[in-house]
Amino acid sequence: MSLLLLCTWIGATSIIPLSSLETAGYIQDVKVVGDILYAASNTSGLIIFDVSTSPKPRKLATFSMHGMTSIDVAGQTLYTVKGTSIIAIDVTFPEAPLLLSVTKTKHFARGIMVDKQWAYVVGDGGVTAFDVRNPSKPIEGSSYLHYGEAYTSVFASGNIVSACSSMRGDIVNFGVTPPRRERGNNVRGVCRGFNGTIYVSLRGIVILIDVMNPASWAVVAISPSTEIHAFAVWDHYVATTGYHGLYMLNQSNQKLDDPKDYIIGHLDSIKYGWQVRVHEDIAYVAEGPRGVQVVDISNISNPTLVGGYNPISADSRDIFAQGGYAYLSGPVASLQVVDISNPKKPLLVGRLYDGTGSSVHAVGATVYVAGGTQLMVIDVSVPSRPVVLGRRSVKCAAVHVVGTTAYVVTLRDGFQILDVSSPSSIKLVNYLPFDYLLKAALLVSNNIAYVVSDRLTLINVQEPTVLGTACKGSTPSGVDVVGTTAYVAVQDGGLQVLDVSDPLQPAVLASGCKGCKAATDVKVHNGTAYLTTKQGMQAVDVNKPRALRLVDTFLNKERDLKGEEGEEEEEEEEEATTLSISDGVAYVSRNGLHVFGLVDSYPFVPEEEPEGKSSGEGAMVLVSVVAGVLLCGAASFVLLNRRQRARSKAGGGKNDDGYAEGELCVCEGGDCEMSEGDAQQDDLTEGDIKT
Repeated sequence: MSLLLLCTWIGATSIIPLSSLETAGYIQDVKVVGDILYAASNTSGLIIFDVSTSPKPRKLATFSMHGMTSIDVAGQTLYTVKGTSIIAIDVTFPEAPLLLSVTKTKHFARGIMVDKQWAYVVGDGGVTAFDVRNPSKPIEGSSYLHYGEAYTSVFASGNIVSACSSMRGDIVNFGVTPPRRERGNNVRGVCRGFNGTIYVSLRGIVILIDVMNPASWAVVAISPSTEIHAFAVWDHYVATTGYHGLYMLNQSNQKLDDPKDYIIGHLDSIKYGWQVRVHEDIAYVAEGPRGVQVVDISNISNPTLVGGYNPISADSRDIFAQGGYAYLSGPVASLQVVDISNPKKPLLVGRLYDGTGSSVHAVGATVYVAGGTQLMVIDVSVPSRPVVLGRRSVKCAAVHVVGTTAYVVTLRDGFQILDVSSPSSIKLVNYLPFDYLLKAALLVSNNIAYVVSDRLTLINVQEPTVLGTACKGSTPSGVDVVGTTAYVAVQDGGLQVLDVSDPLQPAVLASGCKGCKAATDVKVHNGTAYLTTKQGMQAVDVNKPRALRLVDTFLNKERDLKGEEGEEEEEEEEEATTLSISDGVAYVSRNGLHVFGLVDSYPFVPEEEPEGKSSGEGAMVLVSVVAGVLLCGAASFVLLNRRQRARSKAGGGKNDDGYAEGELCVCEGGDCEMSEGDAQQDDLTEGDIKT
């Protein structure tokens, strides 16, 4: 036993990445070329699919690049814009996309379209043409300068270019020098085209523009929804998408009196349509945080959802793990259910879109989601089909459930105690007025509610009264309680430890620890406090609360493409939101779901020597300890090597940035992060995390 304790002590605390459940971020554009579907995500970059054999797209590769929103494909080259750059990517082999060039633009770019030898880029400064006959070295051509609201979409036919935004649209003739504006104002909205003809949509009205005579235009369709983010035109039909579904409209040469007369079919399950492309009898819809939807439109009057790419939502705000499942809630998917019976291979098995979620708690097969304007009680006895059992209208920020009592922190209506024994009829039992909150976290332990807002507030839940407060000015964000000790995640110093044996006067035992970063949540497990941060995760030894010791840090940093001058463009930090620990495994909701194994540290305390022990016995004990140290040293070396290999596969633990010098591309089954002209294979397996 002593040898085991010694080994554990020498091994120290480790945070070992086990797996991750990918997110696609926010998919805003799709393009179909033959059997290949290209999807642009603002966080994940370019995702490439094979759509030849199944309604469910089969992912071939991911080209990692933050900020991608618009794409076009010409021949074997895909073009996209990012910030002030045009990116050209060779997609001759879709399984292995290869960066060809990064070309600077004078202004921030938001949209791109390629027509023959020219790539037309629109954005903050107007429209600029680039000669892309050599994709490895695009050459800037002429520009039509416009300052004001930035153009966001573009369509080109010959020398005529349509550049549009929600407030302004222009038809520009690039056949003259300098380019000349032929028409504007009435063509604002979204620009698209079909067979060389320009179409523009504004507040649901789709008009056709004569390329040869831009002053000539005609209404061809009207959508019943004015919130159109994108549309597609083919044959005699128009498909529009936005917040109100996918509409199939019939083109008409004459303006009809009632917009409903244009409607042929409607699919209302599409709620976040940002782009739609039609290929043969299939419509592919980029649905923002919900991925890519595949819709069968062979029967135009009955569009049918037949498949799609539906990764876990990236914007989860809270997570709760128990009984082999992790439950995540967020503003898009109010509930996502993940099977974590095998932590190395988490599997998204169910989800519910019903309002927003900011806090989640589970008791048995019942999940409670607070967020937006309601508290929902959800049955997850069949994890693949969450069913709402009941709800109460209240502006919730956080929820914690004990038995059949739900404790809720609201944004405006104070601290509430609810009877949820009958989910269809949730009743208010008691409440305590509370200051207006922008955000909150909540934990209930031993009849005391710990409410995190701009401070930590302790509330007696038997007769709702404020007992005491702490952490004012420290910007707390999460709390955990073990016995009479409270551990608070804070911005300044990462962790505060409080003695709450007297809840009327919480006493500070420790405030901050050396090396700890601003924390977003905390959970304590076997004498170690685990903190989530914007950069990853940290472990703090709290066995001696007055002498906190940082024992491990796992950083999650991603690189981005470099511009021609070699400077690294600024990337958005991913914020680790919340943390839940179940069976010695940590589950973190940060741009998806990340799973970490925990190897906890225990201080080694030798047993006292019994009276009368002989010197020979003492010598044997000494020899045993020395042998144990040697054996444990070897075991620790193996453990650290395994940990290092796991981190290497995860992209962590290599240098201060989490990457080895010269590492330019990491691929797993086609998941790639590439720098110009280089590709390098790695041996990640399906269960390995990629961060």
